[in-house]
This record gives sequence, C-alpha cells and structure tokens, in this order.
Amino acid sequence: MAKAPLDRSISQWPRHLYRFFTSFKLATVVLVLMTVVTLLGTLGQVDNGLHAAKVKYFHSFVFAEKIFGVPVILPGGLLLMIVLFVNMTLGAIVKVRKRWKGAGLLISHFGMLMLLAGGFITWAFSTDGYMALYPGMSSNRVESYREWQLEIVPLTEEGVAEEAWIYPAKTLETMRPDEQRVIQTEALPFDIVINGYAKNATPIPVSAPMAAGVSGKEIDGFKLSPQKNSKEAEQNLPGAFVEFRPRDGGDPIEGILWAGSYRFDPREKPMPFTFIVGDQLYGALLVKKSWTVPFTVRLDEFIFERHPGIMTARNYESRVTRFEESHPDVALEIKMNEPMRHAGYTFFQESFGPSGSQPGDEMFSQFAVANNPADQWPLWALIITGCGLGIHFVIMLVQFTTRSRTKRTTQALS
Repeated sequence: MAKAPLDRSISQWPRHLYRFFTSFKLATVVLVLMTVVTLLGTLGQVDNGLHAAKVKYFHSFVFAEKIFGVPVILPGGLLLMIVLFVNMTLGAIVKVRKRWKGAGLLISHFGMLMLLAGGFITWAFSTDGYMALYPGMSSNRVESYREWQLEIVPLTEEGVAEEAWIYPAKTLETMRPDEQRVIQTEALPFDIVINGYAKNATPIPVSAPMAAGVSGKEIDGFKLSPQKNSKEAEQNLPGAFVEFRPRDGGDPIEGILWAGSYRFDPREKPMPFTFIVGDQLYGALLVKKSWTVPFTVRLDEFIFERHPGIMTARNYESRVTRFEESHPDVALEIKMNEPMRHAGYTFFQESFGPSGSQPGDEMFSQFAVANNPADQWPLWALIITGCGLGIHFVIMLVQFTTRSRTKRTTQALS
C-alpha cells in the first residue's frame, strides 16, 4: 500500500513536464536569458572575434562566462532556441483553445516557429565559403574561410598533381599543439606523423633572436613558432611539424608545413613540401577545405570605382557568365546588394584584391558563396507573422466597432 503515492507521483511526471514546457513563465525566463546571451555575445566579439563569439555564445548548448569575476555556467543560444521552440509549439499552438478570434495570433506564432526552425536548419546544414576570380578566369570550386586540411599529392615527373589523399579539416582541428598523431592509410606507402598542430603559427629562421625562445625541432634552418589565435579566424595560418615514415624501412623524412605557403591570389599555385618515397614524388601541404558547385562561373569584367582623390571604394561589381550542362549560358551582374541565386547557392559580391592595388592594376573579384536550405525562411517567416498580426488587428477592430455600435444602440433604446 505504501507504493501507491510513489506510483501516482511517477504517473504525474508527463503532466508536470507538459505544464513546465507550456508555461508562460518559462517563455519569459528564456527570453530574458536570450537577451543576456545576446549582450554577452555582442561584447565577446571585441575580444574573441565574430566567428569565435558565434560558436561560443550562439551555437552552443551551454557555456562558461565570468560575471564580476565569478565563473557562471549559462545556457547557450542553441539550447534556448530549442526550449523556446518547444514552448511555443506546445503552449501557443497545441494547448491554446482554437477560436476564430485567435486566428491571427495563431498564424503569427507559426511564423515565429518558422523563424526559429530556419535558424536551426541554417546552423545544421548551411555551408559558406568564397570564390575569387580574375577577369577571364572560370571556376566551380568554393573554398572555406576557416577550415584547413592536410593533403598528400602524388606528383608526376613534370610536377603535375594527381588525385590527393586528404586528412579532413574536422579531424585535424581536434589536435592539441603538443599532441603527436600517427596516421596510417593503405592509400600511401608511408605513415604520417604530425608532431603538434598550431591553429596559428609562423616559421622563423633560427638565426633570428626570437628563435631562442621557440621550442621544437629545427628543420632546414627554421623553427615553427605558434602564435596567438587571431580574433578573426579567417586570418589564422596553421602550421605543423610532419614526419613521413616509409613502411619499407627507409629513412624518415621531416618537414614543416605552413599555411602561409598557400595561394591567397587566385592565379598563384600552392607550394607543397616535396619528398620522395621509393620512386614516387609526393607533395604535402596545408590547404583550405574546398568543394564544387554544380555550375561554372566565369568573370568577364570587374568594375571597380574609387571615391575621387582617395583609395576608398565607391562601388564594385562583377559581370559574369554562368555555364551549366544542358542549360544555355547566362550572362548576369553580381552587385553588392544584388546577389546571384541559383541551384540553392547564393553568390554575394564580397570583396576584391589584391590588397594594396593601385589604380590601373588588374584586380580580382571575390564572391561569398552560401548554400543555405533555409535562405528565404526568415523572409517568409516575417511575412507570415506580419499577416497574422494584420488579421488579428482587423478582428480586434471589427470587435471594437461591433461593441461600440451595440452600446450606442442600447443607449438609444433606453
């Protein structure tokens, strides 16, 4: 008989959870916490940069923050958005009594849920990168802003690269600066040993005075000096000590890989660290992660205008041609506020280069390329929410007018 109250309490758990997640108080607390997280994230951009602030504050379930010197664990933006989505779905859609008078607010809540769902889809499934082209150049390859991967490329006698073996960026970025990692693969006749990976580094000659304070091996008169991570993650240049150990018992080969040897000008080719195992020439290098889009873009003309007397850009835009199999070629313009949208990809006019170019120099155009399944969801969410609020306003106006007319009629009869 003593178990009955306990069993009854356990059976009430679903009801208690339902009441908790449909509570208006929960929605209020979540909105207050979202305001706090937004404030901390905005201030955090000053010290950590935009990308790091987004990852810490808005793309996390929880994060640690010092408030007045006291470490505090706070819910991250991702967790708060999920809780708010559940609260609005259960409390504003399921629990609320359906009446025609509340149709407008119900529609508005659907719009807000769509906005929250779009944010989650963007976080989970979107990709972003860039494509840089000089006039006359064509490409269908997009490069990441921040993700670097290790590539081992067999080279022909003429130095032409064949298909590369790739150590992916997501795995490489998990390495600690003092970690040694041995990579074995049947695709290569040697083992790869990475002796520490620095997300931001620079090689310095051992003859430089600052080299005395740098630990690590000296290779070909250089040491790799880890640097403090840049606030803007796009500016980090990773580096690593690598060792290639032939499985046939040959002597190991050591080298320094540094992302600074990577091409930052679209016409320049990356400079790999080359070595020979057996009779085969190989190249090893750190390169940005890249992927292809299902069409090719050729830059026909880059228009760049400066303000008179100064170097500041007044306007820049690109005239391009899009090539696609089984489709006619399309000539179009990409401007700062007029992107190209096609096949789920959006090309924005982002920037130009090279830096320090003078009037008359040939310049390249750089496009930000985004693939976001929920690209237009915020727009449609705002339209739905606005329509819902408009309907609610009309219903309230009709009710007010009807009550006023009824009241005047009653007063006249009396």
